[in-house]
Amino acid sequence: MPELPQTLRERVRRAHWTPETLSRLAARMPKVETHLHLDGALSPETVRRLASAAPASPLKGLSVEEIRRKVVVDRPRPDLAAVLAAFHAFYPLLRSAEAVELAAYELLRDCARQNILHAEARFAPALQRAPGFDLDAVLEAALRGLERGGRDFGVGSGVIICLLRPFSVVDRESNEAMAALAVGYAGRGVVGLDVADAGPGDERLAEYGPWLRRGRDAGLGLTAHAGESPRGGEIEDALALGVDRIGHGIILRERPDLLAEAIRRGVVVEVNPTSNLRTGAVASYREHPARAWKDAGLKITLSTDDPGVFGIDLAHEYDALSREAGFTAEELLETAWDGLWSLFLPEARRRELAARFEREASAALD
Repeated sequence: MPELPQTLRERVRRAHWTPETLSRLAARMPKVETHLHLDGALSPETVRRLASAAPASPLKGLSVEEIRRKVVVDRPRPDLAAVLAAFHAFYPLLRSAEAVELAAYELLRDCARQNILHAEARFAPALQRAPGFDLDAVLEAALRGLERGGRDFGVGSGVIICLLRPFSVVDRESNEAMAALAVGYAGRGVVGLDVADAGPGDERLAEYGPWLRRGRDAGLGLTAHAGESPRGGEIEDALALGVDRIGHGIILRERPDLLAEAIRRGVVVEVNPTSNLRTGAVASYREHPARAWKDAGLKITLSTDDPGVFGIDLAHEYDALSREAGFTAEELLETAWDGLWSLFLPEARRRELAARFEREASAALD
């Protein structure tokens, strides 16, 4: 992975940085999203629009503030399952082509407002599937929204299909169908394959190995939610499966052996500080392992995970690393740069984005 351009390093080192100027840099600097759930990105305003258009919904007729109280997790919950409960309020609204296309389109609109150059939107089409709205139709609606948003807002995008654990929530047949869908659309908008959690269960990540290997053979990038909770064996399985990136990976702070192996293999960890705080994976921003990982030489990329559900944006996450974890201006730029080079994109496209990043980062430092 190329290093941050020396010209940017020299400029950032010459400047005098305060908490206020670091916050401004977090907002103005170019960024990428590598761990961004399409469904979790819905703002209360978008949820209200979808509810208004739905034939029937418990959210229909509610104000934005009333919806916010139901769908935004703005303080820590006991665990991941308690956070996932917030999704149930709006999931029924995403079971039409119009709703999915709107969600994808507005995701890129919101990215443009944050100076995000490229976003990888991940979701599980099985959760949006409905009678007359099959997996292919779900994916095609999302791709239409992203294509239209890319034209209107100048933000690049790709889709990561999420396989889901446990099988009691999304069965083997549905996961098999989503893996086949991802392979079928490889090079046509789908760039990666993920394994995410839809609830508590005992399935090992290794059980999803055959589907991930099919994705790899089709040229897809591989990532996996692993080590977010104390469930054993996840990081080991992820490394054994040859993933390119790991989502969350909190348990690495307790396993220096696995941390060293991830560094050796060049695995990138998708860091989501506010998400980890709200799910109870960490007790505070200061206790998040991102600082220790950076010091150890692990490559990390910063993302929001579910910005609508958590009521945050990507600048908020960069600001948190600066204010609470002591990241310098140079380290903020390095994190964004490493995120860019970890995107599931052809080399030529990453080089184009890198040139744009350098121009826009330079402007942000003016």
